[in-house]
Amino acid sequence: MIGLLQAARNVKKLENMAKENPMAFFTPSPPQRRVLETPHSEKIVLFRAGNQLGKTMCGAMEILYYMFGYHKYKEIPGKVPITVWVIVHSWEQSKIIQSKVHSLVPPNEYAADSPSFQEGRGYRAKNPWFKLKNGSMLFFKTANQGTLGASAGTIDMCWIDEPCPQQLFGELVARLFRNQGRMIMTMTPIGGGDLSWLRKLTETKPPKIKDIHAAVTVHNCTPEGCNSLMTQEDIDKLSDTYLSIDRAARLEGSWDLGAPMDGQIFQQFGEQHISDAPCPKAGDYVFSIGIDHGHSIDSQCAILVAIDRAPPNPMIYVLDEYYAAGGNNEQGTANRHARAIVSMIRRNGLNPLQINRWTGDRPHGGGKHGGRMSNSLLRAAFEHVLDYPRNQAPFRIHTAHKPRWSVYYGCQLIHESMVQGRFQVHPKCKRLIRSFSHWTLKKSGGMDRLSEWKHMIDATRYAIVPIIDRKYSAPKASKNSNSENVNV
Repeated sequence: MIGLLQAARNVKKLENMAKENPMAFFTPSPPQRRVLETPHSEKIVLFRAGNQLGKTMCGAMEILYYMFGYHKYKEIPGKVPITVWVIVHSWEQSKIIQSKVHSLVPPNEYAADSPSFQEGRGYRAKNPWFKLKNGSMLFFKTANQGTLGASAGTIDMCWIDEPCPQQLFGELVARLFRNQGRMIMTMTPIGGGDLSWLRKLTETKPPKIKDIHAAVTVHNCTPEGCNSLMTQEDIDKLSDTYLSIDRAARLEGSWDLGAPMDGQIFQQFGEQHISDAPCPKAGDYVFSIGIDHGHSIDSQCAILVAIDRAPPNPMIYVLDEYYAAGGNNEQGTANRHARAIVSMIRRNGLNPLQINRWTGDRPHGGGKHGGRMSNSLLRAAFEHVLDYPRNQAPFRIHTAHKPRWSVYYGCQLIHESMVQGRFQVHPKCKRLIRSFSHWTLKKSGGMDRLSEWKHMIDATRYAIVPIIDRKYSAPKASKNSNSENVNV
């Protein structure tokens, strides 16, 4: 009994020590250690690796060692205080990074005037930052702030998480040069556009960037002296969830996006995903409509989906589709689209007020509405067709939130649901079924974004992603809208 009590006291003591100094309990994996041991003389270090290899943890530990003026794995100048910038691609990602960094900083090391931290929101400042007792400061910024935000300061260290634009990279290097500063980059090379400029900097003789490359293996997923965090079976299952186009990048950190033999993007889609099961019952499911506006005002497509309310991996049912190829330019086109979409809803035993979320594409091109349908025009048409006064319809059409990588992210989300057996399409959705089978890569690589088959898939993304992933939702609708609080 005495032994058990002592053991419990020891566990409690370790827990308290971990809370007081979380950094002391960090144990690196082999690739993480290679990054952390990279000599200070290497001014720009790239940790290029597959998913699940702790890139974010590694980046956070590296900058914190420098901020405290002591590094466990190499000799550093030990100069404090220093100013550090962390660059991410969005504020949503910034919150994740802020949480990771905060979890590592000993609570008693914050300066008295440092902003407080709130889980889910980050450091409570207009532009997130914090300060240590020794004066070191860290500022969180996003790549979409552009180079203007980067050009205003001199910094000692910078951490870029995931790919950033080449121009922004150049601005950051210039800010670091004045203080002989250091940059660490952590990324899986996908979704960031053309990265040939970055690759070239790693492959020049001598290289201008130290490139540390790691693939997802059992060995690389194993912290020193610990059991592996993943088995080979886990890795194989993870591989199946990735789109074939980027499997090599996600598993191996490869520069080159892979190309499936037949070029089909949704290679996992097949007969097993086509089902004529009855429409799910209202109340148990969230009903959502995604709308993609075509290249002319008379071309349009819409998708009706039902998503169960059971997180974190909900079942997705694609119930019906509407497709108008365009070409007639008839008067009253918006009303025609509205009537057709209402008809689609009703033939599935629903009414428009049972649709929890409406999401439409942004118009593009010239003219008042870009020569295309717009969400405002279509909503006005729904009001006319359903006999509501102007601006009095009890629902709204949200504009799709389309940050960088949104096409890729939405396709990956759909693909994962296919692989996991959580995606069903009704056989009457003939155009969508053909789209999944026919949408391919460009000959030069990458998704063919001009393909005629992409429109139905876009509408499907708009219907599904905002329901499943809150960061892709538009701001809350008005009080009259029934589209609020529908995320599963």
